[in-house]
Amino acid sequence: MDTEFIYAFKEVLREQFVNKNSVEIEGLGTFDVKHYEQHQKRYDNGKVVMMPPADVVEFKSNIRISYEN
Repeated sequence: MDTEFIYAFKEVLREQFVNKNSVEIEGLGTFDVKHYEQHQKRYDNGKVVMMPPADVVEFKSNIRISYEN
């Protein structure tokens, strides 16, 4: 693929994510921005840590795979 296309595509995705918009790529899937509030995380050793709020990009595939023989 052309390097300029990849760079431009990345910038469009970034702009949409900053604006909290989802991006659907037909035949591939959807990228969504999910916001996580500040919360406590408890580790197995009993230590508790405050996790800061965060926005995370999640991907949901719309590709269907058939396992029929």
